[in-house]
Amino acid sequence: MAEPSVPQADAAADAAAIARAHAVYTPLALAFYDLVVHGLSNRFAWGCPTARLHGLYEANLSANHLEAGAGTGLFIDRAGRASFDRLVVLDINRHCLNRAGRRLVRFRPTLCQANLLAPLAEPMAPFQSVGLTYVLHCLPGALGEKLTAVDHLKPMMAEGAVLFGATILGRGVAPNGAARALLDLYNAKGVFNNRADDVEALAEGLRQRFDTVEIDRQGCVALFRAV
Repeated sequence: MAEPSVPQADAAADAAAIARAHAVYTPLALAFYDLVVHGLSNRFAWGCPTARLHGLYEANLSANHLEAGAGTGLFIDRAGRASFDRLVVLDINRHCLNRAGRRLVRFRPTLCQANLLAPLAEPMAPFQSVGLTYVLHCLPGALGEKLTAVDHLKPMMAEGAVLFGATILGRGVAPNGAARALLDLYNAKGVFNNRADDVEALAEGLRQRFDTVEIDRQGCVALFRAV
């Protein structure tokens, strides 16, 4: 029995939403990203000091790692590893890949441009760790739909490999004034799509896919680890 086709209008709307979510990450914006997000917003808006995210990487980053969502490469850069056996950085935005690639050049990363909501055209050999940090809150759709990204990453995880990362929640949290203003702004512009994202949906979705799930909520941020 053939699978039902996705209506063309819906597919176009999804593509447009994905494009809006990452269009903001221009070279100019990325030049200020670490200062704005990791220097200011994490502490004063989201209530999750960047040190908590650094700790997540220090505890879980392996020598055979896939970073799904390049950012600027900050967390890998500062995780304390001297080398990698293999490091692959994946992102839909070429500017993010280029910036992370320059920052991590000493590790000779492989850069891969891909949409996490679609199956990868060329599956890669398994990794021991996969990072998914500050990605889910940008993806369009309900949280259950966003976790399709995890379904596309799981085939690239070795037995016993760890998926870890963080996402900003839009529901079930108590945002301060700065966080409310940023949530309103980013969701209006389509940079965030997290109004309905809560920790319960994240936990349920991860537990459907992994045997062991750990989630620690810090302010508006859910830090997760799944094996």
